[in-house]
Amino acid sequence: MATINAADVKKLREMTSAGIMDCKSALTESGGDFDKAVALLREKSLASAVKKADRATAEGLVGVHVSDDGKRAGIIEVNCETDFVARNDKFQELARDLAQQVEQGSAGDVAALLQQPLGDKNVDAFVREAIGTVGENIQIARFEKFETSGELGIYTHTDGKQAAVVEILGGSGEQVQQLARDLAMQVVAMRPQYVSRDEVPAVVLEGERRIYEQQAAQEGKPEAIQTKIAEGRLNKEFYQAVSLMDQPFIREQKQTIAQMVKAAGSDLKVARFVRYKVGEAS
Repeated sequence: MATINAADVKKLREMTSAGIMDCKSALTESGGDFDKAVALLREKSLASAVKKADRATAEGLVGVHVSDDGKRAGIIEVNCETDFVARNDKFQELARDLAQQVEQGSAGDVAALLQQPLGDKNVDAFVREAIGTVGENIQIARFEKFETSGELGIYTHTDGKQAAVVEILGGSGEQVQQLARDLAMQVVAMRPQYVSRDEVPAVVLEGERRIYEQQAAQEGKPEAIQTKIAEGRLNKEFYQAVSLMDQPFIREQKQTIAQMVKAAGSDLKVARFVRYKVGEAS
């Protein structure tokens, strides 16, 4: 029987990130053969992943990765079972690696992403091994890739559970990059649903208008002005809540985002944004 020493266990642990006792057991079973030991640990990770597959994943992180030239970005929500694991270095590294995979790849959905190659295996095996390492179920909730000829702004909240990516077209350079970053922070802080009021679906707008009209009626306002009151509240309350361009800038409340963008360049346009918060995926 091969003698398994602490140095061998340490080496295998560095190769696989598996636990000390798992590494020692795999080396013992493989007779000290590192390749066989790695294979055994992978098999164990896969079996562990299957057992944990039905366990709820309500915690996690939002990972973001930007290409070196700043023209591509990937954002992904990766879920686990507890906040303790979400704060684990290995899980955080996994979220970063998966965000980079999104940025560099072309998957259209989670199923396709899981089948993409990553190192010497595919993403699915990579995630399953992580499940074996951290001891909890891990699921990819959603992701999105950005690719632009303009500028991308990225902001990640300090807890890693919220992040946003904003795309600006019509200009480039340091000033536009800073604008994009400021808008990404705005999106995380104020949670708009649309870039502008023009994007609000008619059925949503009509529903909100009826609510405001009913409120005016309940307040005893004359029927002749209920519609006018509703329009005023749509402009003052609803649009500021859901439309990015209508919101006051969080650092300068007297200036709307629309005014801020126009001041930075008349040709600039906020093309789109995505905001992820852990647990909000439908």
